[in-house]
Amino acid sequence: MTPAARPARRRSALPCGWARLGVALVALALVVLGAAPASAHAELIETDPVEGAVVEQAPGTVTLTFNEPVRLTAQEIAIYDAAGDEVGSTAAASGPEVTVDLKGAADLTDGTYVVSWNVLSGDGHPISGALTFSVGAPSASVMAAPEPESSSGAVAAVRDVVTVVTYVGLLVAAGIALFLSLVLPRSWDGTRTRARLRRVLLYAAAAGAVGIVLHVPIASAYGQGLELTDVVSSFDPGLLRNELTSAALVLAGLGVVVWSSSDAPPDRTRGRLLVGGALLALAGPALVGHTRAFEPPGLLVAADVLHVVAGATWLGGLVGLAVSLRALAGREVLAATTLARFSTLAGGLLLAVAATGTFLAWRIVGSWSGLVETRYGWLLLTKVAIALLVAALGGWNRWPA
Repeated sequence: MTPAARPARRRSALPCGWARLGVALVALALVVLGAAPASAHAELIETDPVEGAVVEQAPGTVTLTFNEPVRLTAQEIAIYDAAGDEVGSTAAASGPEVTVDLKGAADLTDGTYVVSWNVLSGDGHPISGALTFSVGAPSASVMAAPEPESSSGAVAAVRDVVTVVTYVGLLVAAGIALFLSLVLPRSWDGTRTRARLRRVLLYAAAAGAVGIVLHVPIASAYGQGLELTDVVSSFDPGLLRNELTSAALVLAGLGVVVWSSSDAPPDRTRGRLLVGGALLALAGPALVGHTRAFEPPGLLVAADVLHVVAGATWLGGLVGLAVSLRALAGREVLAATTLARFSTLAGGLLLAVAATGTFLAWRIVGSWSGLVETRYGWLLLTKVAIALLVAALGGWNRWPA
């Protein structure tokens, strides 16, 4: 009698699934790395009088209009005559408009005048330039206006490094908080794994907190064209209201996340605190971006926050799964539940980011030609291509083997 054939042993789908998910998460990490704000500093779009204009009488006020709100710095805006002598003036900024009032405009002699201006862009980057106009007739020769002071490359490099450390720490800490609360099943004790995740969260939160604290005074010196030795003496709270508010939100949110984290599965209250603290911290960077300069600002800021939340969820998921990999490998039901939750959360955020990204592109780029004629447009097209790749990899990962 022929013995009954044994049922074929079903090979675990986890290795293949992990490989596919790993590829997808790498692509998602690329999206996160590409989610940094574009280098779209403020631009001067209109002046009164216009560049090179010849007017019959000296204007009482010179107006500079930018494409987004700007701030004045300690470096005063000045007006010079053709001989290079400064003409008395005062400047003020209101939103995207800067007005320069000339003192004793009626007494100005005929000739050419140069308005040397420098302002702070919405992202904390200083921009400068010069506007030339003439009263009566242009001067035969014009002395160049003094160049505004600018920080050395070392200041810019330190600012960039601190910014990267801040963002990576913030995204990892908030992302792991979301992973612990929304992805990793609370029914699983997993004390050792949760302890490792908490340590990574604490290190990341410390990096984000130290980075955001250092960023504020460095941004003050950089915005005023000063050096690192001037960080303390040049600190100007009035110039950095947005940066200070942003730092306060990040620090408060990270504080809630650290306080709510533990080696045990979070209960409902601590789970909500983890999510709330993460969202509070991730809302901070939106206060110093360019999106506030476009209409409607509320929706654009909300879309910006959603992008940062998505980046934290993806990056935190990548780190969380990497730390939990060994513990999940021998527990297929637990691993399947964790992966399914992360896949649903990440997939939903991917769709939300695609929708809000389209909205941001419509409001910021403003035209089809802007997609290929501006650096922001090319960066946007790159993000779209990576997002499509991620969607394709996600579909492949779900397709039955």
